[in-house]
Order: sequence, then structure tokens, then C-alpha cells
Amino acid sequence: MLITLTGTVSDVRKRLTELENQKLKEMLEGLALKVGEHKEQLAAITEAFAALQAEPEPDPEADWPGVSPAWTDDLDQDQARELWDWLTEWCQNILWPIYAQDVWKPCWYRHTRVRIALTALRGAHHWSYETTKVPPTRALEWEFRFWPQTEALLKTELRDCGLPRDSLKTPRHPVPVPKQPTEDDPYPAAPSFTVNDFADPGFFDYVEKNIGRRREPDKEAD
Repeated sequence: MLITLTGTVSDVRKRLTELENQKLKEMLEGLALKVGEHKEQLAAITEAFAALQAEPEPDPEADWPGVSPAWTDDLDQDQARELWDWLTEWCQNILWPIYAQDVWKPCWYRHTRVRIALTALRGAHHWSYETTKVPPTRALEWEFRFWPQTEALLKTELRDCGLPRDSLKTPRHPVPVPKQPTEDDPYPAAPSFTVNDFADPGFFDYVEKNIGRRREPDKEAD
């Protein structure tokens, strides 16, 4: 009986050892699988981090509306001309035909506050529409915040500037239009669009005088 019992215990111990070894083997295989998955994840993270490091860091000033040029800066004549062109082209091709016809007066450029506001608005438009990878909230902010504020300013600043059809007895200054009033027709109907609806004929002379008052460009060092 003792021999039989000893054999039985030995057999049980053998089977227990086999079960433990099998369980340990399964645990090790599972652990190896998890380690492999973590290695893949770590490799992917490392690769993504390396890609981010390889990309050039964005210039924070290149994508910010606050870098719009300012009329109060110490601009030389070339810089002032560039600023006039930059603003006028956008106002004539985008702002005036799409947004501002109802509140626009051709004398806009004579009003310093209007010019400053339009310059900032143009910078915000570039920031909202012309930069790459911009969120849609930027365009919404321009449409429903920046432009309405500037529109209200245009109405206020230009309300006393008279087109002949505006029925102003004492306009701040008259604004020429293609069709001048006569005794028979003191308030002519609004004409079809011409360049004079965007800026009066004195625009170019005014711009040249504004530029001429600026300092001359710095001479390049030899």
C-alpha cells in the first residue's frame, strides 16, 4: 500500500508540474504577445514624434491678424505704396462688391479711422480665408464679428459725406459721381458701377501726396 501510495503521489506531482508548466508557458506567451504590441505602439509613437520634430516650427506671427501693417508705423515711401496697393486691391475686388456697397462712399480713403479699420479687417480676412489649414470658426468670426463691426463704423464715419443723391444739405465734403446733379434733376438716380463708385477721382492724387510725405527708403549699404 505504501508503494502504491508513493506512486500515486509521484504521479499527481508529475501531473501538477506539467499543469504548472503549461500554465506558465501560456502566461509567458501572453506576456510576449503584450510586449510585442507595446513595442509596436512605442515604435509608432517614436516615428510620429520624429515626424513632428522634422516639421518646421510654425511662425506664430505669420498666422495672426495682429501683424497687419499699420498706418501709424514709420513707413518709408515704398512701404506706404505697398500698403496702399495691398489694401485698395482687396477693398475693390472683395470687400466692395461682396459686402460693402450699401454702406460704401467713394471718399473712404480720406477718413483715417476708416482706413485703419479696413486695414485691420483686411488682415483678419487674410487670417480667416487665405491661410492654410484654418478651422471654419475663423471664417465665421470674420463674417459675424469683424465685418459687422467695421460695417457699423463705415455707416457712422461716412454718414455725413454726401453723394448728390443723399439729400444732405451740408455734406462733410461732396463726393463726385459720374452723373452730376442739375436744376432739373438735383438728385440723380444711382448710376451703374464705375470706378468712381469705389473711389472718387481725387483718389490717386491723395495717395501720391500721402506717400510723398513719408520718408525716403533707406539706401542699401554697398
